[in-house]
Amino acid sequence: MKKILPYISIIGIAAFVGNMLVIGFGFGSYWQTLEPMEFMKQFTLQFPNLLPPTMGILLPALIATIALVVQTKGQKEVRKNWSFALAGLVIACTITSVYHLPANLGFMESAYSAEEAVSKLNWWMRLHWVRTITVFAAAIFAVKAFKLATIKTP
Repeated sequence: MKKILPYISIIGIAAFVGNMLVIGFGFGSYWQTLEPMEFMKQFTLQFPNLLPPTMGILLPALIATIALVVQTKGQKEVRKNWSFALAGLVIACTITSVYHLPANLGFMESAYSAEEAVSKLNWWMRLHWVRTITVFAAAIFAVKAFKLATIKTP
């Protein structure tokens, strides 16, 4: 099981980056073309379909990365890189929990005026790109950790 965890982490993080790109370039750019009330209607229909695959990609990556941080206790450089990868995932999850999920619920409830919806969606997109960049950095650190571990392990 130890040998498969790095693959789960790296593939999961990379898939999560791809998922974030699809959400940003595909859905996000589409949502920004809609009138605010139509956007909230479309979001209500589309978001429930985005959540399960996103979580299905993120959770294995997160669990594997946590396990790798714990398992590499005696390997300073390897553990540092897995820790940075984990930090990237945690930052993305924190941004999601603090901003995106409450905003998503508001969109789904059509709780915002047209002006508020536009403002919230613009912030949603800005913070989405922060998440995407953070997860991309996490992928780089995961690959670096894997490479370092491979070099040190015969």
